[in-house]
Amino acid sequence: MARTNVAAEVTNSQTTRTPTFTAAFADGHMTPWAPDIYLRVKNTDAASKTVTVLVPTDAAIGLGYANGGRQHTVPANTGDVTIGPFPREYVQPSDGRVWWDYSATTGVTVAVLQAERNK
Repeated sequence: MARTNVAAEVTNSQTTRTPTFTAAFADGHMTPWAPDIYLRVKNTDAASKTVTVLVPTDAAIGLGYANGGRQHTVPANTGDVTIGPFPREYVQPSDGRVWWDYSATTGVTVAVLQAERNK
């Protein structure tokens, strides 16, 4: 299988948004990079989860990241974390997207938010 794209939902100071969450996909997700992209990850499972936002190999070496990227813990049961924004070092050169993986997907959902400027 392949990594699945998650489209960003635009948010700004003039709107109230309830994000649309997508079930975590075992092969990981991706979204087009923009300087104002954020991930919101929820976890309802009894075990905490790790989300790894991948960094291309050449950037990872220079930044000293282990396991291919920056790891973020999502607490068990009521975990709700926001990750981002992402500098250009996170952009995958093959497709211009940000990629992320999950340590496990049970009880995990994700939404991608993009802050709209000047509103």
